[in-house]
Order: sequence, then structure tokens, then C-alpha cells
Amino acid sequence: MKEGVDEQKDLTLSEVENTLVCCLLTSVDAPGLVSTLLHKEMFSDAALGFVFQAVMNLYEQGVQPDMVSVETEMRRMDEARWKELNGLSFLLTAMLNVRHGGNVQHYAQEIKRQYMLRCLAQLFVLLNIKSSCFDADPEAVISEAEDSLLKLRGEVAGSEPIRPVGVLAAEAVAWHRERLDGSYDRNRIRSGLAEFDYVTGGFHKGELSVLAGHSSDGKTAVALHIAVQAARAGKHVCLFSLEMSNLQMLNRILAGVTDVDPDHLRISGLTVHELEVLEKAGKQLEHLPLYIDYKACNTLSDIRSKVMLKSKKGECDFVILDYLHLLSSIRQKNETQEQVVGRNITALKQLALDADCPMLVVSQVNRASDQRVDKAHIPVMSDLRDSGTIEQVADCVFFVYRPERYGIVKDERTGEDLKGVGKLYIVKNRNGATGIARFRYNASYTKITDY
Repeated sequence: MKEGVDEQKDLTLSEVENTLVCCLLTSVDAPGLVSTLLHKEMFSDAALGFVFQAVMNLYEQGVQPDMVSVETEMRRMDEARWKELNGLSFLLTAMLNVRHGGNVQHYAQEIKRQYMLRCLAQLFVLLNIKSSCFDADPEAVISEAEDSLLKLRGEVAGSEPIRPVGVLAAEAVAWHRERLDGSYDRNRIRSGLAEFDYVTGGFHKGELSVLAGHSSDGKTAVALHIAVQAARAGKHVCLFSLEMSNLQMLNRILAGVTDVDPDHLRISGLTVHELEVLEKAGKQLEHLPLYIDYKACNTLSDIRSKVMLKSKKGECDFVILDYLHLLSSIRQKNETQEQVVGRNITALKQLALDADCPMLVVSQVNRASDQRVDKAHIPVMSDLRDSGTIEQVADCVFFVYRPERYGIVKDERTGEDLKGVGKLYIVKNRNGATGIARFRYNASYTKITDY
């Protein structure tokens, strides 16, 4: 094997591409080894990319590629191109010098590496041209660079190889051992609401949760409560606000951790006593690992770059985004709003996986949900605005619900007083149970407490 690798280093890119394609035609195992690593556009020689695609088409159909079947597939794909190349005859010389088929993955990695370098070179040339324009917008150029790099990274990521059950079993046992000695619980993010944590187990690494509700239902209040509680537990929380400024968010947090009248914070000003209370609370907040980022037109690439930078510094245990539908995106031609939201939520889920941390995304609900005949307006999954992909991608979906909003002040079944009582309807939990979690709130709905 080492001898084969040394041979590869002496090959030019053209020779590597020729050798790999020849291996695909002569080795039974080769197509399966490279099917998730390459695509035809990665070949510098378009003719070899054409042959590669024919081989992959046959492999996906369960047909073992050989000279005859590949030529037939090439003709089916593009007869004019097949005639131009004269079938596989241009590969005959290379076939005589084919290397050992066991090195096919090394060849594929080299082709991918060279493809990435070509793409980067082309991107930098394009960025150089755009940034040289007199009226160039630096933010737009940076955003385009980030989007292009993110797209390239996703394109060459490939997929995880199939893994033996024994390895997975060992990992599962190790995970349960961590839970037994308490180290797993130290990594879990708790919401600070006992009933919610009991049902869901809190927020877990790599998972994306969606917190939904109507306007003025208290989505942000609940999200801020969770953020502060997580930070108080020593977790580094990155909070991205697309709606409220840093000062507005901080005022909401201060109102939530004190009994200061929120109207005094916003309108009439504080009393001397309230200012003292606020100063004391501010001192406590100084030591919290809570980071707030406000940008009205924040893009996914901006958020991703900030999260990954914090993650590399060990300063990102939990990400909260308020809220999904304000995320700035360029709509592609013929793309619907639901498709844009679906693309964003999928990318946010991938970010949670890449940063290895839980993510909480605040979302709106459809206005039509308020028109239901059901007077209680109990939330259901379809109430999510642009719900299609959100339902599929999210690991956990829960709704904020306040009975008082609909004139319900007493539970008809239990007689429970529902004034100041809110509920979180957990309608989806991929890795656990669903249910209802209760909490309490003050008259101004700025302070959330456990039930």
C-alpha cells in the first residue's frame, strides 16, 4: 500500500485522473470506494468526468461497470459526445499502465484537493475583480466570499462511510457510561423550567429546537429566560437578535432578572431605588458568559462565521436565534418563501452539528391559526409559518401558549387558576417524549419563573 502511495506522488493530475478512471473499469470494489468522494465536475479533464459519470450511473443501478457497459451508458447519456471521444478508445494507453486498484481512494482525494484549489483560485480572481470596483460594497463582497466558501465546503464534504455495528455499540456504551458518571449531564443545556427539562431532557449537542408562537405571546421572553439560565449554569451562550437592538435586549434581560417596572426602563425613567437594583443586577450580568449580537439584516454566513469562531475559542455551548423569518437571504429565481426558510433551517441544523452545540431558533406561526373554530386555539405543528422543512429538520418543536390571551382564566377540567400561567406545548421531540410544560410569568410578561 505504501508503495502505491509513493507512486501516486510522482503522478501529474492528468495521470491521477486517468489512473482512477481506469481503476473504476477494472476493479470490482473501486466504484463503491469513490462514489461519495467525487463528482464529474471535479475532473480537470471533462472527458474523464464524462466516463466517471457513466460508471457512477451504472453503479447506482447495481450494474458492475466494465468496458462494454460503460460505453453503452456513455452513448445513452450523450451520443454526440460518445462519438467525439470514439468511446473509450482514448483510454487504451492508460489502461496498459493502470496502477494498483487499492490506491483508488488516494487518487480520489488528490483529485478533490486539486479541484478545491482550482475553485479557490477562481473565487479569489473573481473577488479581486469585484473588490477593485470603485463603488464596491465590502460587506457584499465578504458575504459572497463566505457563501462561496460555505458552498465549496459542503460540496466536497462527502458523506460518512458505513460503520460496523460493533463500533457504534462501543460508542453507545461509552455515552451511557458518561451519563452514569454525570459528565454527559454537565454538557446538557437546561432551560431553567423543570417541567420542560423533565419532558425533553433539556437541549442537546447537535440538535436544533424551534420555539414558536404568535406575536406578543412571549417567544422572546422565554428565549431570554432560557439564555440567562444557561449562562448562569456556566454555559457560553451566543444570542443573535434580528429584531431588537442590544439595548432593547439588555433591558428585557434586566427586567427579567429584577422586579423593575419595564415601562420605567423604556419610557418614564427609573427611580433611585430601581437604579440601585439595576446596578446590582448589572454587576451580576458582567460575569455571565452571554454574548449578544444584533444586526437587523444578519445573514446566515455572518452567523455561521461568528459561531464557528466562538466555537473554536471554546466560547459557544448554545446558540439562540431570534428569529428565523428575519434572517436575510437572497431568494433564487422561482424560489418560494417556504423554500427559502427551508434552506435556512437546514443550514442552521448543519451549523449546530458543525459547532457541536444545541441551537434554539425562534419562529413565527401562521396568522390563519388564530381563525380556527377551536376557541382555545391549542397550537399544532401545522401552525408553524412555512412549516414544511421546519417540521422535518427540527429535532424539537415547542409552542408558547398563554390561556389568558384567549380569555381562559381557569382550567375547565381541573379548576386550576390559569392567570399568570403559560404553557409550552412540545409537539415534536425526535429523541424523547412530547407533552406540556407549565411556567409562570408576571403581569408585564417580562419575568419567567418555574411553575
